Amino acid sequence: MSQQYTNELTPEIFATLDQSPFTAEQLAEMNDEARAIIVKQNEYVRQHPVTHIYRMAVAGCLTRRGGVGDEFNPNPEEGHKIQLDTGQWVSVLTEGCTVTYPDGTQARIVSCAGSQFTSYDGKGIALVNSLLDNGDEIISTPQKNAILVGRAGESMPSDFLAMPGA
Repeated sequence: MSQQYTNELTPEIFATLDQSPFTAEQLAEMNDEARAIIVKQNEYVRQHPVTHIYRMAVAGCLTRRGGVGDEFNPNPEEGHKIQLDTGQWVSVLTEGCTVTYPDGTQARIVSCAGSQFTSYDGKGIALVNSLLDNGDEIISTPQKNAILVGRAGESMPSDFLAMPGA
């Protein structure tokens, strides 16, 4: 089984989230307008630090009750895929995708990142913490890089990880 990742905001993750992608030399080479935009963004990030993360759930994710997220589209050329550290390509899961349990039963993902964060087909992207129609919850995922961040002073959309009809 591949390594699994949770939404724990470790010091290592925290340290990498707000690093500027630009070196001092690159900033010096930019025009004043571009540099001003970056300075403004860096100030916003400083004033609104990351308070939590949500990893995207992909095939192979695990649930609290032992379910495993299903690979719903085995063709690497179709659907939205993420490459794991192992080199394997896996499907990004969305609302409606299934999880299979050791006894062969299945459950569907019913809560997701909401309408602001959708897949190519308009379905909400599943996250670690997404709920299933049997009351279970996704607790980890085998991918580590695709995350959504929550910042101090910001709120998530009203449909973020909301149950249908809630």
